[in-house]
Amino acid sequence: MLAASLLWGCGSQTGGVDTAPAETSVTAIRIEPENVNLVTSMDDPATVTFTAIATMRDGTEAPTRMVSWTSSNHSAGEIGQSGKFQAASDNGGVTTVTATHVGITGTARITVVYEQDIVEDGVDAGLVEAFASASPTDSDIPSISYPHDGVTVPRNLQGLAFAWSMPPSTNVARIGLKSDITDIRVHVESNAWISNADLWSLIAAANTEGTVNVTVEAGQWDGSQLTNVQRGPSMGLTVNRLDARGSILYWVARAVTENPSGDIMRIPFGSNTADYFWTTEDAGGQCTGCHTLSESTDRMVVTYQGVNGNFAIIDITDPSFPEVVLGPSEERRLTFHTVSPDGRYLLGVANGKARLYSMHDGSFIEELDMGDYQVSHPDWAPDGEHVLLVRTNEGFMSDMNFEGGEIVQLPWTGDGFGSPEVLVEYSGTYNSYYPAYSPDGLWIAYNRAVRTQITLPSGEVIESSRCYSNPSAELWLMRRDGSDQVRLDAANGSGELQNSFPRWGPLPDDDVLWLAYSTIRPYDVEPNSNIPQIWVTAIDPGQVALGEDPSSTPFWLPGQDSQSDNHLAIWWSK
Repeated sequence: MLAASLLWGCGSQTGGVDTAPAETSVTAIRIEPENVNLVTSMDDPATVTFTAIATMRDGTEAPTRMVSWTSSNHSAGEIGQSGKFQAASDNGGVTTVTATHVGITGTARITVVYEQDIVEDGVDAGLVEAFASASPTDSDIPSISYPHDGVTVPRNLQGLAFAWSMPPSTNVARIGLKSDITDIRVHVESNAWISNADLWSLIAAANTEGTVNVTVEAGQWDGSQLTNVQRGPSMGLTVNRLDARGSILYWVARAVTENPSGDIMRIPFGSNTADYFWTTEDAGGQCTGCHTLSESTDRMVVTYQGVNGNFAIIDITDPSFPEVVLGPSEERRLTFHTVSPDGRYLLGVANGKARLYSMHDGSFIEELDMGDYQVSHPDWAPDGEHVLLVRTNEGFMSDMNFEGGEIVQLPWTGDGFGSPEVLVEYSGTYNSYYPAYSPDGLWIAYNRAVRTQITLPSGEVIESSRCYSNPSAELWLMRRDGSDQVRLDAANGSGELQNSFPRWGPLPDDDVLWLAYSTIRPYDVEPNSNIPQIWVTAIDPGQVALGEDPSSTPFWLPGQDSQSDNHLAIWWSK
């Protein structure tokens, strides 16, 4: 009792200030409760009051108010000096609260789970309570058809759609997105729902892993009763803790709808709308296709009229008003091209020859001596010290269509190129092509294809490993020196999906890199007819050293016309 009176003090009974125990009398502080799970919401923010318990030298314990309180994660909530913790009303999180008395501390852990019920416009609000009190039967349906299990999305992804099959005799559904700190439930009267960036930002706010379990329940609603409630299999989704920055410029090679062919479209990340960036009208009625960016000078190089076409240089300082600074000319012809990081040089290919031009005035500088090889698909390293080229060993039809490709790397001295080093050797079995340096310069993504049946425009079916529109095309990854060549299994998926044109996003402040590419996999939300579209996968290079697949299941880039033929997704930091 003596210890208790010293610690609690007469002030606790009279309203005065507690009397502090002697500094030497307290040996430890602990907190009750030690672990707390709270459920919070906008309408009902959760609270809990903690008590600090002091242990005396003689082993006795008593509560004390003579402590200061702190919380390690203010986004999860705040704690006052009375020990009362109030959870945030707009997100969840995990925090450690600490009680300190004269340098002696005790801690407790709080997990705050944020709950929210979202009711889509026009949907009966009574579904919230009806689903909450239902006892669903586990079933094979509703089955989530998109996105696919294992997908990783950035925090600022706008317009990710969810689609699922509905069981017979059901007309409403609840999609649940549950992580360690969030429990979001969306109520709809359809078999699809489109999310927004605010939701992913909420889920990623204090959850470093960002793992979300997605389930769909469906039932029959008559306005007052919910019956025949069935719950389908769940899938896993990961929300990256940071945004994907910049925007994606891609080439609409062949339009199926009213969009004209040959346009370059732009989708800023965090938007779900594609804008016309450089059109056939801007190019004087000519088709624009292959495009390259110079980040350091805000310039874009565009090839007109396809293979071996004239190139132009566009000022893109103002994304809303790109302007030609160097128009096309007969003596300046390139198919694929790349710009040095300092923006001074343009390296491109035409008819299998690599040519160097000035980005200042478009003047020709030199043709690279590649011996008897024809080359294609150049890419300049972000540090400026090397370039990649594909050397062809057989079946060269054009810069964009050949067989027998091997990937070589050439050093750049600042005024010339050194001898090529083979990174991916020609084997007679594989065609390797479309190499691209990662933004940190440590990795190279590339394509690999094998001989497969290809149908020509004439209708003739041939066996070929050509790079253009090869159904067997796969995404691969290697280190800059050519070591650790791995297939990106999750990104490739299964079957012949024509996974082509890998291009990296800007370097994020994270261990995940973003890779965009073209593929013909189905997008179940807006079905198309096997038309190439832009999809995005997350790459975690650290998994390579562990012998694991560094890629994630991809997602369809929101904002595209799902009926257009989309390629060459160049990622821009703006």
